[in-house]
Amino acid sequence: MSLTCKICFESASGQGKQARITSCGHVFCHDCATIWFRTETNCPVCRNPVAGFSRLIALFDHDAGLQSPSLGFDDEICENRGEIVGTSGCEDGQVRDSPNGAKSSGVGTSGSGESGAIQIAGGEPSSTGRSSAEGAGASADRSRVADCLQRRNCDNEDVQVKFVLSKVAERWQQVMVERARLRVQVAALEKIKQELSTRVQALTDENEAMKQAMSMGFRPRGGASNFRWDLDYDAQDSSYYSDSRLQGLDRESEMNAMGSYLTSLNISQIGYNDTGYPPVRGWSRAPAKVEERLSASKWELAHTFTKHMGPVHGIAVNPSGNLVATASWDHLCRVYDVHLEDEVAVLSGHMLGLYAVKFSPAKRDLVGTVSSDQTCRLWNTDTGECLRVLEGHTDEVNGLSFKPGTHLLATASDDATSMIWDAEKGIPITTLNGHRHGVYGVCFQPGGGHLVATASFDFTAKLWDPRSGEDVQTLRGHLEDVIGVDIDDSGTYLATGSDDKTCRVWDLRMGHPIVVLKAHSGEVKRVVFSPYGKLLATTSGDTTVRLFDTTTWDCAQILSSHSDHVFDVAWSPTADFLVTASHDRLWKLWQPRVPSLRNSGFTANNHQRYPASQVNSDVMRVERMAMA
Repeated sequence: MSLTCKICFESASGQGKQARITSCGHVFCHDCATIWFRTETNCPVCRNPVAGFSRLIALFDHDAGLQSPSLGFDDEICENRGEIVGTSGCEDGQVRDSPNGAKSSGVGTSGSGESGAIQIAGGEPSSTGRSSAEGAGASADRSRVADCLQRRNCDNEDVQVKFVLSKVAERWQQVMVERARLRVQVAALEKIKQELSTRVQALTDENEAMKQAMSMGFRPRGGASNFRWDLDYDAQDSSYYSDSRLQGLDRESEMNAMGSYLTSLNISQIGYNDTGYPPVRGWSRAPAKVEERLSASKWELAHTFTKHMGPVHGIAVNPSGNLVATASWDHLCRVYDVHLEDEVAVLSGHMLGLYAVKFSPAKRDLVGTVSSDQTCRLWNTDTGECLRVLEGHTDEVNGLSFKPGTHLLATASDDATSMIWDAEKGIPITTLNGHRHGVYGVCFQPGGGHLVATASFDFTAKLWDPRSGEDVQTLRGHLEDVIGVDIDDSGTYLATGSDDKTCRVWDLRMGHPIVVLKAHSGEVKRVVFSPYGKLLATTSGDTTVRLFDTTTWDCAQILSSHSDHVFDVAWSPTADFLVTASHDRLWKLWQPRVPSLRNSGFTANNHQRYPASQVNSDVMRVERMAMA
């Protein structure tokens, strides 16, 4: 195989040119080597130092024969009465006399004759009567030339073989080291895979056991570190509560006894502290009346309100359950008392349309609104006064959320950020950067959790640690803008609504969706869990609201009365009603059909009517709270 020059990429041998190799093993043709090493002292390929052209090694190409001049062997065939003047092309080492009587080596020279015969300098042309001494000398010359050529060929081949073997050995060692490193990495990844598989299996078993236990009347209550199982009121006659052996037991003994009871029901005992994930707060037990309302087979329209001149984009119910606030594109927020059947405040101050409204869970008279005028405003619902204007976003503000038990407030904006504020002081604390497009929804993790969830036009939802401002997790799966986001009371499940017409429910411990709800025929907007997390309400551009049972994720109810996009929904704290806001400029109040609400004050003709005693009782309660 012909050798190739590393500079011109042509054959390094042939046409009388000499192939050369550096000590670092790179081959060059004679012309390129002469030109390069005339001014350079480094190899043009690997930049290793080379001490000039004279230090290059001649190569033997099997296709072209020996390509370089003598490396010092010619000196050995010089004699007093003649010398070898050329060796290239010498094969049989023949010696002959030149016609002119000059003794010369004709090997490899122009016109040297056939077979590279060697011409010997001398006097007269040789004849058959040459002396035996001269014949012996010629024979010695031929033998010496053959020996020199053989030695040089062997030396050249040894150089090439040793170089190739050294390179092969070096590369083999590198491959072995790389192989060992990759095997270590594969072993580590296999270990991680096994750990993750174990975690996923444990969490899956836990979820299945919780579903079975809840379907049989059990409700976990308390924090994860003190997780206990209770029965609903209608299950208190079971053998678990009637067993006197459970009276006065500590938590460990009770859990053991509860495990035995669950085993008898073919329900595996659940572990909450050995999964490797942060503990999640359990559900508290819903009161019997609230449970009855959330389990109602039908929700009915009780009242329709026509208060706004523009689309109603946001709606909220205060923690006391008597006030409903609505946010509209007519720049106004209106506050209505459903017990007194009267509008108690009109909050005016925003320069552009409103996108959302929320009540503070910490202060009963505080409500917040956000607007496309790039601000968030805090209001006093008793006086209608604007307490603070929170400025900091550089684009429309779309959503807000109060953190229970604190003065923290989060806002979401089209400037692709969410900001955490001190609502008491009106100053920003942290800015959450990470979304590629506008942020539309935001909510705090309830139940003492520390996370903030955001929904964005970049088709994702993110979980953040507001203390550090770090992006904890990104939830991917939606195919269009994500509009709504909410976390249930347990802090375990997160729901997202998207313009791809789906609602996804995510398990925050595993970071992947446990169900994709595809019941709507239009874009899904805001989504809200009910108190105690039993139902999930989703709003949609198909003009309906759907209620999903979180135990089975079946659609339990369809609320249909609006004539345009339903954009927001809110629950009362005791689930005695829920309210919906629509782009048809209306907001509606719905009630479950249950016996406990037959005398609630709402009648079939959609007018609210409360007994005077109930109104007086509410007024006295408000006055006592104000005095406190």
